[in-house]
Order: sequence, then C-alpha cells, then structure tokens
Amino acid sequence: MPSHLDRRHLLGLAAAALPLLGNTAQARPLDQVLSTKRLRAGINPTLPPMGLFNERNQIDGFDADIAREIAKRMNVELEIVQVGSPDRIPFLQSDRIDIVLGSITRTVERALVIDYTMPLHTQSMVVLTKASGTAVPINTPADLNNRAVRLVQVRGTVGVPWIQANAAQAQVTLLDNYPDCFRALAQGRADAMVDVAESVVIPMRNFPVQWKILDEVLASFWVGIGVQKGNTMLKDVLNVILFEMHRSGFVNTTWQKYFGVPMTTPIPFNPMF
Repeated sequence: MPSHLDRRHLLGLAAAALPLLGNTAQARPLDQVLSTKRLRAGINPTLPPMGLFNERNQIDGFDADIAREIAKRMNVELEIVQVGSPDRIPFLQSDRIDIVLGSITRTVERALVIDYTMPLHTQSMVVLTKASGTAVPINTPADLNNRAVRLVQVRGTVGVPWIQANAAQAQVTLLDNYPDCFRALAQGRADAMVDVAESVVIPMRNFPVQWKILDEVLASFWVGIGVQKGNTMLKDVLNVILFEMHRSGFVNTTWQKYFGVPMTTPIPFNPMF
C-alpha cells in the first residue's frame, strides 16, 4: 500500500508540471553554445548588488561578473539578457536564455521545471520593516500575522510561501520588482516585506527611511544557476566551472567586492555535484 501511494503522489507531481513543460522550447545544446561562441545569461538588474545598471546604463553587478567569468572559461562571448523575478523561468523555457542567475533560490517547485547547478551562493530570509510608522509594532516575525499589517512582496520570490504559511492574516500586495516594493514601504503604503537579506540590504539604502531588519533568520537558502530542464551537458560543464571558481576564491572575492562582507553561510568546498 505505501508504495502504491508513493507512485500516485509522484504521478500527481508530474501531471502538475506538465502544463509548464508542455510550453518549453528545445534548449540550445552545449555544442551549439560553443559553435556560436555565445552564452545568453538572464540577469535581473533590479536586485543590486546582484544585478544593477552601471553609469553606462549596462547591466552589471555580482551576477554579471560571475556570468562574464563563466563565459571566459568557456571561451565564448557573453550576451546579458534582462529578466525580472516573474519571467526568469519562462525565459529559460522559451529558449530566450541559456542560463539564469538573479538569485534564483533552489526550491522543489522550481526543480520540477528547471535544472540547477551546484550552489553559487547562499541567502538568508529576514523581515524588513521600518523603525516607526507601521500599522502595528513589528518586533518579531509573529507580529506579521495580523489583519492590520500590510505586506508588500515581489511576485515569484521565496517570501511569498513563507507569508502564506506564517502570516496568512496579513494584507499582501504583490508587485513586479524590488524598487516598487521599497517605494511602497517608504511612502507608508506597506509595513514590511519578507525577503532575503542579500536582495534588500543595498537597495533599501536608496530610500530616506529608517529601516529595521529583524534579527531572526527565517530560513537559509541555496542559490544555483538555472538551466532548462534536461540540458544536462551544459549543466555538467557549469558545475565544473563553478567548482573551480569556488576553489580559486573567485566567487568569494567577487561577493566581498559587491557586499563588503563575506557570505553569511559559505559554500562548502565539495567536489561532489
């Protein structure tokens, strides 16, 4: 009986993933990336310092430096494609990009429809609020589960399921990007958001608000590079490159270049992937 139930459960998961998989265009195989000498990387420029626009209005930041190093080691040219949080996976599925960065946290739901490389970096999920001016005092994560609390969140981010599970009574507004979320908080239209510290700690400084990040870490996450489901040959090469980039210290050096501090949870040095 247990094995029968397990099979039904797995079949149900597969069926749920079919609508997404059915719309997937065939990924460019590794030999096509190498023959065209072009690697298309999706990067979100609204997540500084992960992704940002520089003074020449070009996409730059931690993710861009990582993508450039990967392309260099593959001996191909890099083409950076702008993506947002909601369209990262659709861009992979429609073969508009070969890889996607942009803090695409590793989750079971995403792993059903895309493949991940070994971890590139880690993230820590926290509550970002304001020192004053909120609907009710927010001093612990439990304070969010209140009908008077107005939460704002970027669609498709890891904070959304946490809110659904732990702050179901709060009012929630979903927006398309981080600047709009910070603006809503700064203008008093929202009280807090739940997201990874690495995504909020730099851009929140652009708004003249006395911010407060609660001390409690809600969860730690692993972040890899996304490739289209089944694009195994490209993923295998990326894994070897990422391992060498970790071993040489390139990833940690680049992280400190943009964040000014080491990664909160370092990536273990492990050749098994």
